[in-house]
Amino acid sequence: MNKYARCLWIVNALNDYGKASLKELNDRWVNSSINDEGEEILPRTFARDKEFIADTFQLDIEYDGKSRKYELVNADEIKGAPLFKYLLANFHVSHLSAVTLRLKDKVMVEEANTGVERLSVVMDAIERGCTLHFRYTSYYKKDREAEYEVIPCFIRLFEHRWYVVCEYLDHSQSRVLALERMHGLTTGVRKLSPSPWMNPKEFYRDCFGIIRDDQSPTDIRIKVYGPQADYVRSLPIHSSQQEIASGNGYAVFRLYLRPSFDFIQHLLWHKKIEVLSPAWLRKQMKEELEEMLGRYTEENNNL
Repeated sequence: MNKYARCLWIVNALNDYGKASLKELNDRWVNSSINDEGEEILPRTFARDKEFIADTFQLDIEYDGKSRKYELVNADEIKGAPLFKYLLANFHVSHLSAVTLRLKDKVMVEEANTGVERLSVVMDAIERGCTLHFRYTSYYKKDREAEYEVIPCFIRLFEHRWYVVCEYLDHSQSRVLALERMHGLTTGVRKLSPSPWMNPKEFYRDCFGIIRDDQSPTDIRIKVYGPQADYVRSLPIHSSQQEIASGNGYAVFRLYLRPSFDFIQHLLWHKKIEVLSPAWLRKQMKEELEEMLGRYTEENNNL
């Protein structure tokens, strides 16, 4: 059994069920679909697994002498960390592969995230502190292929595409580049460290989507109609989202972010959302909708 998979299972079990003795964990483990050989976790193995979990995931498992059970003492780290949720979600899915193949005519999935085949090279460069070499073709300049050597800072998954956020070698400029558009990707021999602020939290502070522009974050109010309000409640548009009013068939939410192209596209996707403020954003939304509506006039009905 793969140690990484077993440790993820332990984290998931303690997170889902709460405190558990080693016996209680083993009662679940021996019947787990990922434990092909039906082996128990021995005390010595469990001790090593706890150390691995602490070093790898920065999650601590401690023994409660009063209840004589183990507990995940910083489980809130999982709730507030999208990466843990992503790893645990993929852990569940990956170990359903055998069942999925048997039921392939009863399972419907979306296409795999693009650029995933280049992830290992990018992650290797980040881990070793090396530069990345590649050729790149932008969708906006398809007739020109640019050559890059950059400092990879971190990766991000957005809208089913993998991106690398990187810096030029002299730290003069940052770029967000899609892995799917890279060709001839290799790690460089130079070792360069990214700027201290080039991390997910700082780079994407008050941002929405993959685009980070120079706009200042602003207070945005949106009105959501009908059942769509429950959808926005259950899956917030942004971490800053707050519900500030509600009435018969609507709810008003406050957001604080940089209103980027990605954010505007997201709002346009929801026909039950109305921008209340700021006035300039409301005006821009109206212009975008008028332009879209103009494409459906009889004059433009040319196939």
